[in-house]
Amino acid sequence: MRHSSRTACAFRLGLPALVGLLAMSGCVTEPETVPVDLRALLGELSNGQRVDYTGQGDGGVGHVSYFKIKAGSSEFMKLPKLEQEKLAKIQSSVLHSATLVPSEAIAGSEVTGTLTVKGSSGADRIQDVVLKLPEQWNGQLVVAGTPGTRSEFASEAVIASWVLRRGFAYVAGNKGMTNGGADGNTTLLRKQHATQHFGVMMLDLAGWAQRRLTEATGKKPSKTYAVGLSNGGYQVRRALELDHEAVEKGAPRLFDGGIEWAGVYAPDARVLDTNRDGKVSTTEYSQGTHLVSSMERAVLAMGFPYDAGSKSTPAGYQEKPQFSTAQAQMVAAGFHPSSAILWGSYSLLFDGLKATLPAWRGVGYFNLTAYYYRADLLGHDEKDSAAYTMFSSSPMGHPPMYDYLQTVAQGGWTDESVQWALKNANSGRFSVPLISLHGDRDALIGLPGHGEAYAAAVRTVGRPELHRLYVIQNGNHVDAHADGLLDYDCNGKPGDESAADQLVPMQPYVERAFDVLRDWVEKGTAAPPSRTIATDPKNDILDASKVSFQ
Repeated sequence: MRHSSRTACAFRLGLPALVGLLAMSGCVTEPETVPVDLRALLGELSNGQRVDYTGQGDGGVGHVSYFKIKAGSSEFMKLPKLEQEKLAKIQSSVLHSATLVPSEAIAGSEVTGTLTVKGSSGADRIQDVVLKLPEQWNGQLVVAGTPGTRSEFASEAVIASWVLRRGFAYVAGNKGMTNGGADGNTTLLRKQHATQHFGVMMLDLAGWAQRRLTEATGKKPSKTYAVGLSNGGYQVRRALELDHEAVEKGAPRLFDGGIEWAGVYAPDARVLDTNRDGKVSTTEYSQGTHLVSSMERAVLAMGFPYDAGSKSTPAGYQEKPQFSTAQAQMVAAGFHPSSAILWGSYSLLFDGLKATLPAWRGVGYFNLTAYYYRADLLGHDEKDSAAYTMFSSSPMGHPPMYDYLQTVAQGGWTDESVQWALKNANSGRFSVPLISLHGDRDALIGLPGHGEAYAAAVRTVGRPELHRLYVIQNGNHVDAHADGLLDYDCNGKPGDESAADQLVPMQPYVERAFDVLRDWVEKGTAAPPSRTIATDPKNDILDASKVSFQ
């Protein structure tokens, strides 16, 4: 790899190697060479840095070698500091299945830095970004939404790897979640209502990357696609909605289509205002199904793992249906019954940290998501949120969260916090093709409460002819959790349940859906109708070309 900052460098991007690949999807690009000024990629960034990768022993622009290098090893210590930082970010977000570790090194250039965009209200939107330009660029761009509160490198394996392999330029940001050295979750405790920017930050990324690529290559990307998982899926939906609103006001369109993978759905006033009086009350918001309410209902349904009566037990896992006494509550919280295989493990996901961090005793996925996103909407910091914190005050204590949720009036919401929530709301209105994929065993972002609810919103107020929802049977939220290595049955022994034979990785279905989307956008071949895709979890499909939505 060649490390550059603002030094001059030019090379030629050749496309012949992509012709065969593009022909498979029905989109053949004639070979050409394009003179490139890589200095232009650094424009508008603070602390911008560029690194050029040959793909010969340096892992390429997709950093395929960084998935295996151990932090602190001699190989790690030989890396420049910037590359060590990238490796740490990549390894902090293992979302991919071990059966789908990226391996193809792609030559190209990568730019990192901080992008600042002035908001209309005067507040700056600041996020760390990464832009990747493969040496053999196909002239198009993918803008990646980022899951959870993770870094700009969170989707390296689950999205960037196969996008780069197809020749796309790729850009991602961190939604401002880890700027200034704060943990992504802790960023939500800064009283800044950070989630209000998640959607528009996708527009920031698209506009910036299009400008940089145009200046560097002399050509604006011919097509720009949005792709994202979880909160990144929410970003895709919201970005297409905001883009549509801007186009209606005369602005140029940024996105040509999108793929959202298990996206979070934030219902709008039309859905939440059940008494139709023109406003969403705190009671209506507390009774609605949205990210925080779904998580909090799951918290109560499963119970604190160390309390008597908790559902997260080996006996609960063995029941038919699994965790049977929690089924009604979990279904009401927006989860598909098939996702029960993960309810216990998700109630205990971070419990393993208790040996060194006692406060994490009994903390799970539901608790963490409920706590931090509630705090963001309420505008609370760590002190303000103590009444509903997921952390215990003593090593053997009971977290305040459980008692708070059972006793607080109007769900603890205020008129102001409801208005902040509505700033994030999905409208269901967009004007380019959007394909949604959701696993029926998703136990974090439940299919009924998010995937199906968003599809219903599109049917009601949007353009359903531009939307498809493919439900992947046996698919869950995080592909790494399909490898069977969690403690699904809560017996203290991870990986002894043969769960790998009950779950499938979603990534190949997402990859194939992207090809379908391109045919829809570029050839006018509409995607097959929405449907449930049957799978065989004992024989996972790992090759996207073998997936069919027919």
